[in-house]
Amino acid sequence: MMSKFQYSLIFILSIFIFSACHSLWTTQAQHNIPRQESIITLPTTEVPLPAVDFSFIFPQKPELSNPISPRKNITTNFSAREKNEVAAIDPLLMAEGNTILIDLSQIQKEDYSFPLPGAKLISPYAGRRKHHSGVDLKTHAHDTIVSAFDGIVRLSKPYYAYGNVIVVRHYNGLETVYSHNFKNFVKPGDEVKAGQPIALTGRTGRATTEHLHFEVRVNGQHFNPNIFFNFEERTLNNDCLVFTKSGNKLAVESIKPMPHQLAGEYSPVSTSQNKNNSVEEKKSNG
Repeated sequence: MMSKFQYSLIFILSIFIFSACHSLWTTQAQHNIPRQESIITLPTTEVPLPAVDFSFIFPQKPELSNPISPRKNITTNFSAREKNEVAAIDPLLMAEGNTILIDLSQIQKEDYSFPLPGAKLISPYAGRRKHHSGVDLKTHAHDTIVSAFDGIVRLSKPYYAYGNVIVVRHYNGLETVYSHNFKNFVKPGDEVKAGQPIALTGRTGRATTEHLHFEVRVNGQHFNPNIFFNFEERTLNNDCLVFTKSGNKLAVESIKPMPHQLAGEYSPVSTSQNKNNSVEEKKSNG
């Protein structure tokens, strides 16, 4: 039979074996449990960004300048004669030389308007009797006449055979004449824009039907309006015109200017000058 000591030893060994088995089982169980990641939940409210202007980082969009029609040095304070005569010389227009250049191609679209929209040509410049100083345009009675370009009204009154007439001095160097009007809307000194109504068609003065007698003048002298306008298309021509003093009159020619000529006054070179220049060049070249 086992003694009391043997029973005690078996009991202690049993407790030890049980403790060891329990520890091993606990460790395995912990390894089998899935590991949970720690999750940080941010608040749902929006975090405001700092108010900083970053536009300086990006290049600015280039701004294109609006094209402007060229302007001449013209008189805008009119004398008594300028307010009362259809043909009047502008003391400033050719004060610095004997020639002026008017480049029609440089006049912007918005700075031009056909003087009687929708009109047809019923009488040309010069005409059968060779003294018609303008062209006759017709639509119907009391139709609206508009200014061809921006400018200043120089004359507005009844004037002999012209009847009610308006003369507008334009910044481009031209003057336009509108006559036989039923009614004038403007007076001397008024600034007008291209396309602005200035009168109604009529038959005042020496006229047999309601129409617009239209003239184009440079420094008081009238020229064939066909130089400036295409009356079939009702458009402005695309020519560069040089007006040169020849005695008391102006001569006109159409040219294709070089860039340096557009920078200032155009001075045509004569054939004799060209010959002299070529001789001097030969001498200098030896």
